Amino acid sequence: MTSSLLSIGSRALNVAQGALSTVSHNIANANTDGYSRQDAVLSTAGGRFTGAGFFGQGVQISTVRRNYDQFLTGSVQAATATSAADAARATGLQSLDAVFGDPELGIGASLDAFYAAAGDLANRPADTATRQVFLGRAQQLAQRTSTVGAQLQELVAQADSKLKFDVVQVNTRLDEVHKLNDQIARLKGTGQPPNDLLDQRDAAITALNGLLAVRTVEQDDGSLAVFAAAGAPLLVGAQQSVLAAVPDPSVPARTAIQLKVGGSTQWMDANALGGGSLAGTLRLRDQDLAAAINQVGRLATVVAGAFNAQQDVGVDATGARGQPLFTVPAPTARARDGNAGSGTVGVSIADASALQPSDYEVRWDGSQYAITRLSDNQVTTVASLPATLDGLRLTGTGTPAVGDGWRVTPLAAAATGLAARPLGTRDVATGYAATVQANATNAGSVRATAFAVGRYDPANAATVTITFTSPTTFDVTGVPGGPLTNQAYTPGAKLPPTGDWNGWTLTLDGTPAAGDGMRVGATSSPAADNRNALALQGLGSAPLLAGGTLNQAYAALLGDVGNRVQTGQAAADVSQALQAEAVQRQQTVAGVNLDEEAANLLRYQQAYQACARIVQASQTLFDSLLAATSR
Repeated sequence: MTSSLLSIGSRALNVAQGALSTVSHNIANANTDGYSRQDAVLSTAGGRFTGAGFFGQGVQISTVRRNYDQFLTGSVQAATATSAADAARATGLQSLDAVFGDPELGIGASLDAFYAAAGDLANRPADTATRQVFLGRAQQLAQRTSTVGAQLQELVAQADSKLKFDVVQVNTRLDEVHKLNDQIARLKGTGQPPNDLLDQRDAAITALNGLLAVRTVEQDDGSLAVFAAAGAPLLVGAQQSVLAAVPDPSVPARTAIQLKVGGSTQWMDANALGGGSLAGTLRLRDQDLAAAINQVGRLATVVAGAFNAQQDVGVDATGARGQPLFTVPAPTARARDGNAGSGTVGVSIADASALQPSDYEVRWDGSQYAITRLSDNQVTTVASLPATLDGLRLTGTGTPAVGDGWRVTPLAAAATGLAARPLGTRDVATGYAATVQANATNAGSVRATAFAVGRYDPANAATVTITFTSPTTFDVTGVPGGPLTNQAYTPGAKLPPTGDWNGWTLTLDGTPAAGDGMRVGATSSPAADNRNALALQGLGSAPLLAGGTLNQAYAALLGDVGNRVQTGQAAADVSQALQAEAVQRQQTVAGVNLDEEAANLLRYQQAYQACARIVQASQTLFDSLLAATSR
C-alpha cells in the first residue's frame, strides 16, 4: 500500500509539473503571433483490483491540447486576404492621388494658361511677344501633361516591382508550409499533436493569404493541401507549384503572374488570385493606373489633334499654311506572343471626340473578330476588318489563325509623349488664308456670315466674285467648273450648297440690291489677321471630347481619381476592421489570457506542493514500516 501511495504521489507530482510547464509555455508565448493557448488534459490513471475493491492509481496527462477552432482560423485567413488586397490598392491610390494633388501645377492650370495666351493672341496677333508667350504656354502644357504621364508610368513600374517581390514571398511561404507539412506528417505516428508546429503552419498559411487568397484541405497524414482561390494547386503532397513574375505576353514591358504546375503553366490575374497584396496590386495597376494613364493620353491626343487641325486651317505671318503645333505618339497594336497566323492588326484615330480611355484586346475565333474594351470588358464582334469602334479605326492584313490575339493600346504612349514642336513666332497661324469683303458701293444689307476656311491654297485659288443681278439672283465667277449665272438667292443661303469652293464656305444673309456684291480672295495681311487666333481660343469652349470641353474632361479625370481614392480607402478601412474583428473572435478561443494563466500557475503550484506532501507521507509510512520490522 505504501508503494501504491508513492506511485500515486510521484505520478501526480509529474502531472502537476507538466501542467506547470504548459502554463509557463503559454505565458512565455503570450505575445507570439499565431500561438494558440495550450491546456494539459488530465485523466485518471485507472484502478487496480483488490479483494477490497478497485483502488485508484492517481492521475495522468492524456495530451496537451491547443485551443483551436478551424472555422475561426479560416475566417482570419480569409479576412487577411481581403484586407491585404484592399490595403495594397489603397496605398497605391494614395500615390495616384498625389500626382494630381496640386491644382496649381496640374494639367488644368496649364490648359487655362494656354487658352488665356490664345485670347491674348487674338487681341494682338501681330505682336511678337504675344506669339512667343502662346508658344511657351503650348510648351508648358505639353511638358506638364507628359510629366503627369511619366509619374503615372513610374507608379506602374513600382507596382511591377512589388509584384516581383510578392511572388518571391509566396514561393518562400510555400516552402515553409511544405517543410512544416513534412515534419507534422512524420510526427503523426506518435499519436500526439505537434501543437507548436501546427501553430507555425497556421501562421504561415495566414501570411500566405496576405499575398494571395488560398484554401486548404487536410490530408490523412496531417499535411495540408493548398489551393489558390480559383482552384489551382499550389501544394499537394510533395508536388509544389512555383509562382513566377514574367513579361506579359500582351505588354512585355509589364509583369504578369504565371503559375507553374508540374510541366504546365497558367496565367493568374487578379480574379484567379482572389485576394492578397498580389491581387490588390494587379487591380491598382490594370484598373486604376490604367484608367488614369488612358485619360491623360486621351486628353493629350485630343489637344494635339484639335490644335493641329486649327493650325492647319490658318496661315502664319508669312501667309504660309500653319504647321502642326504638337506631336503625339500614334496608337499601337501588338500581336500576342505565340500567334500562329500571319494576320496583323493596325489602328488609327478616326474620331478623337469618341475615344474611350481604355486598351482593347482583339481575338480571332475563326469566323469573327472579338474586340474587348478592357476598361469594362464590353465585347464587340465584327466579321472582318476594317472596323470603327470608339473613335478608332482597326484594319487587318494577312491570315490570322484561330485564337490569335492583339493588344491595342491607343492612348498610353500619348500620356508621356505629348510635345510642342519648335516653331518660331512667325509660324503661329493667327489668320485665315482667305478673306471675304463686301463691295464698298453696296446699297443693300446683304452680308456674309459663318465664313469658314479649310484647305484654301492662295497660290492656286482664284478670287471669287459674287454679284447680285437682282434681290433674288446672283452670278459667281472664279469658282472651279466655270462661272455660275442666275443663281437663286434666299436669305440664309449657304455657298456653295454642298462641299466648298477653293476650300471655303460662307452663308449669305440680308437683302441685297441689284449690283451689290462681294469677293473672296487671299488675305492681304496675314500677320495682323486674328480670325484663326479667335478659333484657337474658341477651342477652349468647344465640345471636343465626349460632348464636353477639355477642361471638363480633365475635371472628370480628377473626379474619377478622387472617387477611386475614397472608395479604395473606404474598402481598406472596412476590410481592416473585419479582419480585426475576425482576429478578436479567434483570440477569444486561442489567445492567452495572462490573468487566467496566473491563476492556473497558482493552482498547479499548490497541486504540486500537495503532491509533494503525498510523496513525503508515503516516505514517512515506509520509514515507520522499516522501523517496525527491525525490532
